[in-house]
Amino acid sequence: MKVGILSFQGSFLDHSKSILSIGATPVLIKNEADIYDLDALILPGGESTAMKKIDSYLKVFSVLDDFIKSGKPTLSTCAGTILLAKEVIGGDTTIPNIDIQVTRNAYGRQTESFEGSVSFYDNNDIYCFIRAPKITNILTDKVEVIAKHNEEIVGVKQDNIVALTFHPELNNDKYYLNWLDNFIKEGENVRTL
Repeated sequence: MKVGILSFQGSFLDHSKSILSIGATPVLIKNEADIYDLDALILPGGESTAMKKIDSYLKVFSVLDDFIKSGKPTLSTCAGTILLAKEVIGGDTTIPNIDIQVTRNAYGRQTESFEGSVSFYDNNDIYCFIRAPKITNILTDKVEVIAKHNEEIVGVKQDNIVALTFHPELNNDKYYLNWLDNFIKEGENVRTL
């Protein structure tokens, strides 16, 4: 299976290691030609405004939008979740595909980045939050909450999209890799493990 990872900047190499760990093939997306014949998509963490600037030259986001709307499994982490949100506090909408409102840099600057306990489906583990956004509102009942840090929502699912505000690719724990493998294979029908 081929999994495309948006590779303008950010944590795309860490996601690539996750994909290799589950026996799939990572495809680093740098232009439109890299998007065809993919089985799944990952929009990584990084800097959403930098990604938008790069896309103003490369014009990849409209093709990614079509890919996501086709129903293929799509995972976003941190800045990738900002790109997919229907509403963005402190920024602009980019590829709005999931019915959530996010607030950019909600936990503070880089120095306020932290590791915290996350309940992700039925698993609890420690994950990194790096200049993380917050999911500040769920806009429709199509969105299912799948991850929480304390009482805050840090992961949601809608149809073929899973949007996380943390970085599971930095841990690559067994639970996450098993979940990722199933998600890529099953897409919107993915189950908890």
